[in-house]
Amino acid sequence: METNPEKPPSTKQGSNCRGTVFVVENEQFVLRLLEQVLSERGYQVLLAADGQEAIETYCRHKTEIDVVLLDVGLPKVDGLNVLYRMKSENPDVRVIIVSGYLEPELRTKLHEAGVQHFIDKPYMLDQLVETIQSLIETPRSAV
Repeated sequence: METNPEKPPSTKQGSNCRGTVFVVENEQFVLRLLEQVLSERGYQVLLAADGQEAIETYCRHKTEIDVVLLDVGLPKVDGLNVLYRMKSENPDVRVIIVSGYLEPELRTKLHEAGVQHFIDKPYMLDQLVETIQSLIETPRSAV
């Protein structure tokens, strides 16, 4: 294997990360970047680029999904309503809200709906992966 002397090989790629992550993000570049990074780390990745697609995908794959990364600024159906629909399908859904800015009122509504994990954009990918893996490893009764 040839290595680039400018960039040491990542120890994170192909690590022991396991699970299925559902990424709901309307920015195509971010969506594809997260798909690549999470796949390289060992996760199965499902994607949705708008709220309607998120609901449909979640309903089809809810038993497979370990963690949802949910941006709230989505077209078609906003993130809060996507969350409510996911919660109606699975009250124990594990969600990480990923957003550039949340109005305090919206943050309160998300928290009241059971969201405990918020990551502000821009974020470090390692921080995001650590949060995902921590949620996956935590027993559902403790979340």
